[in-house]
Amino acid sequence: MPDKVTLQDVAGQSGVHRTTVSLALRDHPRIPKETRDRVKAAAARLGYQINPLVAALMQSRRLGRPVQHVTLAYVTNYPTRYGWKPTHHDRPDFYPGAVSRARELGYKLEDFWLAEPGMTPGRFCDILTARNIHGLIIGRLPPGQSSLALDWERFSCVSLGMTLRSPVLHHVTENHFDTVWQAMQQCLARGYRRVGFVFSEANDSPRVGDRWLGAFLRQQLAFPAKHRLPLCPQIPASEADFARWLKRHRPDALIVTHARPVLRWLDRMKVAVPDDVGVIHLEGLPEGDCAGVLYDPSKIGALAVEMLAGLLHRNETGVPGTNQHEVLLTGEWREGRTLPPRP
Repeated sequence: MPDKVTLQDVAGQSGVHRTTVSLALRDHPRIPKETRDRVKAAAARLGYQINPLVAALMQSRRLGRPVQHVTLAYVTNYPTRYGWKPTHHDRPDFYPGAVSRARELGYKLEDFWLAEPGMTPGRFCDILTARNIHGLIIGRLPPGQSSLALDWERFSCVSLGMTLRSPVLHHVTENHFDTVWQAMQQCLARGYRRVGFVFSEANDSPRVGDRWLGAFLRQQLAFPAKHRLPLCPQIPASEADFARWLKRHRPDALIVTHARPVLRWLDRMKVAVPDDVGVIHLEGLPEGDCAGVLYDPSKIGALAVEMLAGLLHRNETGVPGTNQHEVLLTGEWREGRTLPPRP
């Protein structure tokens, strides 16, 4: 990897002292405009970028005040101001863990709403830049949305989960493949042989579903061929689709994306859980007393802050392209009454 361009490199190209370079890049009136233009042109040719953390430190020294928290932005775009927070939805809340870890690292994390009245992507980016905010954590997007258009080159960015599909940023998410892998292993160890998979609610990220299914189909090979069941049709399945599929294939265990609707359907069909069929819940926190894989959302939020801090220190901005990093948090199996060992 090529060395980062330094202030001294720009000074050498411009024929001035590096202090002059620093002042010129901040448009200080002490530096003649001609010199400022020459320095900026040299910085652009070399690809020099100001490190926001260093800039904050130098500003605090000039003003004679201690270093204040460098602010990070937690960006949301739900239709309402706090639609991304519980109790407005049943998805995991990553924000408290991110706030806590940011504070431990010397940052302040603030939430920003992209859908403020009168807000545009350009104005939003200008506001953050004016406030010297250069690090963004992109929260989960609302259902039906998969892209954002911001001036990414201005910022170091990390997204949470997999709802943001354009652009693909560095991101932190649950280890969805391992979630179903663990579920299938638990079924096998407890004596279940006819395990079915049900998308019981709409999936807000197709890539998550692909990872679940990849693990499910691969683990099916550990079961006798006569016991390998097809997926419940449709994403999401309707109650009628589910009822026909259940009657035809007679699974003894169900891996479901959301337990609540499936438990309701089974109750109306007079199918007892767990006597007639076991149930494993996948999405978010296990519901009620369902068996499932538990993820601590605070850890995911904390990991996002740690990744973002590294990007800021290395002054890495923009869309990473082929250098995109993914951090996966592996969950822990949680026992529940819905998947006891079979006789």
